[in-house]
Amino acid sequence: MLEQSNTAEKIVQKQLDAYNQRNLADFLSLYTADIKIYNFGEEVPFIDGLQDLENIYNTVFEQSPNLHAVIKNRIVFDNKVIDQEEVSGRMGMDKVIVVVIYEVEYNLISKVTFIRKRPI
Repeated sequence: MLEQSNTAEKIVQKQLDAYNQRNLADFLSLYTADIKIYNFGEEVPFIDGLQDLENIYNTVFEQSPNLHAVIKNRIVFDNKVIDQEEVSGRMGMDKVIVVVIYEVEYNLISKVTFIRKRPI
């Protein structure tokens, strides 16, 4: 069990490193072909499959030269990594705080759920 948690954390960290380097090939290599990415509470993923992920993040990386995410808090539990991230420089946006739940299966990220602050 400890080894699986360790592996999940390493994979998520590699993904974060690739994100911060805006390295699309390395970033994509850490996800399953059938990756599903959700907004918390929604039943339909907003990213469904590796091609969707590539299309979206190719644009994000190209249009975000100052993109950077910092982990403010991390919980590792079994095959899940829960990060509180401070993201800046994403397509011209100010800093935002998000909570991201990563699920790792067979050494790849298979599901991601984003929790964002609701507008006031």
